[in-house]
Amino acid sequence: MGATYHFVTTFRVAGDPVRVWEVLSDVTGWARWWPELERVEVIAGPDGAAEVGSAHRHTIRTPLGYRLRYEIEITALDRMRSVDAAVRGELAGRGRAAVGAASDEEATIWFAWLVETTKPWMRRLSPVARPAFTWAHHRLMADFGSGFAAAAGARLLSIAHLEVRPGEPGFLVMPEVPA
Repeated sequence: MGATYHFVTTFRVAGDPVRVWEVLSDVTGWARWWPELERVEVIAGPDGAAEVGSAHRHTIRTPLGYRLRYEIEITALDRMRSVDAAVRGELAGRGRAAVGAASDEEATIWFAWLVETTKPWMRRLSPVARPAFTWAHHRLMADFGSGFAAAAGARLLSIAHLEVRPGEPGFLVMPEVPA
């Protein structure tokens, strides 16, 4: 069994919520603006768009220098609101993304990841390297937020990171989509 992580990242952007959703839904386009995403391969689905059943293989180079390869398959989609995904590969588990419109000119993008590492060296080092792996995740998501906002023609207003640690309430529970 791998080391399990539960991360929640929230971005607030000043921009058109419809455009925000379009950029989020264009999974194959992420590699154009997310510097650490080295490659996105379409495994299933139309042109790499987010549709139930579509799947993409991602190769990420982390800020610590190691690569992660994993597949994301869309398992549920509520257009203009949320996406649920199953994750397989060197990360395994599930993810959830949501977009909320605070107004016609502001949106909140929320990501929750409940995943475990499957690389043997990461599992072995997790007891001592967990803070470094957490830092790397937060850095990846901060770079995602900056690139995402620019691609959506929006201004990044804030980023908030939360880690639910093993033993804390809700650790193994995927949070509901924010209202």
